[in-house]
Amino acid sequence: MNTEQTNRGGWSNSHMRKTVLGNSGAPSSPPANSLLAALPADLRAVMKSVSKYSDNNGGGYDTASYVTATTDWLFLLAEFEYHGSRRRYANSAEQNYQKQYDYYKAGNSKVHYRHDSTGSAVYAWTRSADSGSGSLFCLVYTDGTPSYTNADSSWALAPGFWI
Repeated sequence: MNTEQTNRGGWSNSHMRKTVLGNSGAPSSPPANSLLAALPADLRAVMKSVSKYSDNNGGGYDTASYVTATTDWLFLLAEFEYHGSRRRYANSAEQNYQKQYDYYKAGNSKVHYRHDSTGSAVYAWTRSADSGSGSLFCLVYTDGTPSYTNADSSWALAPGFWI
């Protein structure tokens, strides 16, 4: 999520959001070497920006005013969007601005798998900073349950986008 073990700046200022996914640019001019730049031009041409609410301060405090909007082309789901409830880790105010995605509400699996070994489950990042620590972000564990890990760890990502 970040190159250092910190969640300061939350989702808004994360290395994942700006650099890896490419939200510091736009589909018409994506940052070099970002996931946005790797998408086909015809897909980028129809992508729409979306406002996502997250803890955009981080730092290990469960403070309602830290939850603000970002405008993203590619995004990660938040803890609440996966699980439909705050399971302990994310800022408790995130759920005031989010809905659980219908796919997960219907009881479908939250487990993500390796692209090169589809029988191997992986940890997958969420955009939710852990409100109990200044060094952690939330993730989806290999069995689909919520968990957390160091912000400078390397795990899978399952980005979303709107067209």
